[in-house]
Amino acid sequence: LCLQWVTQNADAHGQAKKNGPLLWCVIFAFIGFLYALIRLVTIEYTSSILVSAGVFKTTTYDDWVRKPLAPLIKIAFDTLLWLRGGHSPNSYTYKVYEDMTLQFIVWLGTLCLCFLILWIFTNMCKACQRFIIFPNEMKWWGRLVISFDNLTYWVWFWTSFFWIGFNVFLAVKPSSFHFNNLGMMSFMLAATVLNYALIIANSLRFSIMESIDANEIAFLSMDNIWRANQLFFMVGPIQGFSVLTGTKNFLSYLLYGQDIGGWAGGDLTQVSIAIVKYWTSMVIMASIACWIYLFASNPTPTEYQSRRPGCIIFTFIAMDVLHPCVYLWTVSNKFTAEDAKKMTFSQKICCVAWWKSCLATAILNEQTTNVFRYVAPAYNFMLPLLVFYNATFGVSGGFTLVAVGAGH
Repeated sequence: LCLQWVTQNADAHGQAKKNGPLLWCVIFAFIGFLYALIRLVTIEYTSSILVSAGVFKTTTYDDWVRKPLAPLIKIAFDTLLWLRGGHSPNSYTYKVYEDMTLQFIVWLGTLCLCFLILWIFTNMCKACQRFIIFPNEMKWWGRLVISFDNLTYWVWFWTSFFWIGFNVFLAVKPSSFHFNNLGMMSFMLAATVLNYALIIANSLRFSIMESIDANEIAFLSMDNIWRANQLFFMVGPIQGFSVLTGTKNFLSYLLYGQDIGGWAGGDLTQVSIAIVKYWTSMVIMASIACWIYLFASNPTPTEYQSRRPGCIIFTFIAMDVLHPCVYLWTVSNKFTAEDAKKMTFSQKICCVAWWKSCLATAILNEQTTNVFRYVAPAYNFMLPLLVFYNATFGVSGGFTLVAVGAGH
C-alpha cells in the first residue's frame, strides 16, 4: 500500500484521493524534525537555525534568548552541582554545560515556534476553505499523521533485531561508557513512565470501545502490558517478511501487471507461525548461550561486570517470548495422560510428544503465567535502580526502553 501510494498507483477515491498529496507535507515535516534532531546532536552551535537563515539578527537573539536564560541556567547548574557534592574528575566547565542547555532550549523553542506557525496558518485557511484543499483544523493534521504512521510503521521493523543484537553485543564483548548515573536514571524513569502511559492509554481506550459495544464495564489487566512487551520482540521477523513479500508483489504488479489482490505462496497463517516459532526459539537459545559464554570465557572482574548486564537484560527479553514460544511448539501436541500411563520410563525419554507435554505442563499453567505476566513490567522499573549498582545497565536498559517504546 505504501509503495502504491508513493508511485501514485493506489486505488483511492473521493476525499482520500484529495488528501493523498497532503501526506507529503507530513513526510517533509518528519524529515525536517529528523534533520533538526541530527543537527542538535552532531553540530555545536549557540544560536538558532533561524539566525543562520537570516530570520533574526544575532543581537536580537542574544537580547531575547541568551541573556534572559543565562541566569536561569546558572542557577540550575549550581543546584545540580550542589546535589552531586561538587565537581568530579570528569566534569566539564560551566561554559560547556551552558552551551549544551542553551542549545537544547533553542532547539525545543524552535520546534514550538514552527508548531505555532502551523497552527496560525491552519486557522487562517478557514477563511478560504472553499478555494483550497488544505487542512483548516488541527484534527486534520492528526488524521494525516495517523495515516502517515499506518503507511510507514513497517520502516521500524528492524528495531527489535537491533536491540536484541545490541544486548548480545554487550553480553559477549566488554564495553565502557561514561555518563552521570543520576541523569541516566532520570532519563530511564521518564522513558518507562511514558512508555507504560502510552500502553495503558491505548489499551484502556480499546477496552472502553469494546465495553461500549458489548455494554460491559471497561477493564484493563496486566495482560495488556505483558502482551505489548511480547509484541515488540516477536513481530520484527514477520514485518520483515511482509516488507520483502510486499516489495516483490508490488514489483510484479508494476513491471508485469500481475494481480496482487490475493496471497500466493502457501498458507500465510502457517508461514507466520513458523517464523515466530523459530525466531523466539533462537532468542531463548541465544540467551542461554550468552550465559554459557560469559562463564566459559573466564572474564576478568571488570569484564564480568561489563558483560553481565547484557546477559541479564537479554534473559528478561527471552522470558517475554518464552510463553508464546512454548505454546506454538506444543499447541498441536495430542499426547495425553492416558498415553503416558501406557509407556515405560525409557519410552517416555525417547518420545518427543512426552517432552512437549511436560514442557507445556511446566510453562503453560496459571502459576508460571502469573510470574511471567508481572516480571516484564517489574524489570523495566527495576532497571533505573540497577544503574546505581552497575552503570552498564544504563546504556543497555535505557536504549532498550526507548526502542520498545518506539515499537509500541
